[in-house]
Amino acid sequence: NMMPMTARGSAAASGAMSSLAAVGADGYYYPPDYDGNKHRSLRGYNKVPNARKLKTQKKEKASLVVRFEMPYNVSCCGCGKTIAKGVRFNAEKRQHGAYYTTKIWTFRMKTPCCKSVMEIRTDPKNTDYIVVEGAKRMAAAEDRG
Repeated sequence: NMMPMTARGSAAASGAMSSLAAVGADGYYYPPDYDGNKHRSLRGYNKVPNARKLKTQKKEKASLVVRFEMPYNVSCCGCGKTIAKGVRFNAEKRQHGAYYTTKIWTFRMKTPCCKSVMEIRTDPKNTDYIVVEGAKRMAAAEDRG
């Protein structure tokens, strides 16, 4: 009774694992040109970036899409139409700075009327929002005094 030859050759057919198969079973393969002193780890050999470095790089450029509700009536600078208080937008949220320890956030969104970009920033000093670009705040009854 001869066992047929497999893709691994006679060693696999006889039940013993080849050295490469044994290494593969553990999940580690060190290539022939790998030098432990030079590369320190397989991560270094494969030039895989450090996850912590990636996180900080992403934080600097990061923006989050959030649901933003218009805090007051504004007039669109693109077409002049009114955007009412309470209208909700998908806005891009970014940190702009800080007022003492409170973060100042910037929200960028497209207007529903003409798709021009509008930017609103938080104002922690006055507990309010500031329209930075793309729209103009309309005077409300409580603002007039």
